[in-house]
Amino acid sequence: MRKGKLTQAALARSVLRTLEKQQEDVVQYPAYGCGYGAFRSGGQITVTACGSSAGFPKTAPEFSVHEACGHLLAACAEPVGVTLQLLLPETYEEAELKKQMKLLDEAAGIYGAAVLGGHTEVTDRVAGPLVSVTAFGKAEKLPPEAEPEQDLILAGSVASFAAAKLAEVRRTQLAGHFSESFLHDVEEMGKERMLPAAVRILQKDGALPMKAAGRGGIFAALWEMAEHAHLGIDVELKRIPIRQETIEICEYFSLNPYQLFCSDTLLAAVPDGARAVRELAGQNIPAAVIGRTMAGKERILRNGEEIRYLDKPQTDEWYRAEEQE
Repeated sequence: MRKGKLTQAALARSVLRTLEKQQEDVVQYPAYGCGYGAFRSGGQITVTACGSSAGFPKTAPEFSVHEACGHLLAACAEPVGVTLQLLLPETYEEAELKKQMKLLDEAAGIYGAAVLGGHTEVTDRVAGPLVSVTAFGKAEKLPPEAEPEQDLILAGSVASFAAAKLAEVRRTQLAGHFSESFLHDVEEMGKERMLPAAVRILQKDGALPMKAAGRGGIFAALWEMAEHAHLGIDVELKRIPIRQETIEICEYFSLNPYQLFCSDTLLAAVPDGARAVRELAGQNIPAAVIGRTMAGKERILRNGEEIRYLDKPQTDEWYRAEEQE
């Protein structure tokens, strides 16, 4: 099987179809394009989501927390806690473990979540540290699926976190091409955390269909949202928010930034995109209307006069970046 997220066909064939759905209290079973599960407990809904550091920057174990909590926020859930599983190689130093735990705890705190427990083990089965996160949250109700003729908006900018990590781990190589101030600015992009505020603004009038962009980049998020809702989409590539610094870093490594993993980037289907963008801008959150949902199955991607169709999610470009080392 190829690297990265399991393909849609393999997921449906070998995972989703093997699961039984028999619990009365469960309100969200596993489904393609949905990054969370949920069940009723008393008068509220408990939502759970997972994240992993597998395949992504070794210097960013916190990505696993951002991934899991991002799925919770997209489910209109308030994160409460996370559990962690850390598998460490025998060569791992305790000082590094302490540093990693500090990053994980700080990341959980961004979302108002506490570390509730977990498991840490040293094993010869891994070549490097592997972090797996399960996040838990509570919600009054789950968001609806997207409907035809809604505006698609994107809050945040695509691949900024990935570009920041490239600037960090390949700094020596990049220093021969970019200025020190430019690389500093790129690394600072990775510290931005707008997702919790963006979700609060968007759902103040009620739950909306949302998707936290992650593995596979914004192209994967668009495909998964459309597929989950059984809809078509019509998207203008040039409207997708992306920082110039990200474009330049990706050009240097010949990477497609729209297929490079995102963190702190939110896709939403809303009735009035212009209004949503204004409200987000009022809180200094970059956002744009990037397209529309529509009936049918067409996933149109426009680039000026050029029209093509969105492909199924591809292997994340981060793997290609690692192959260049």
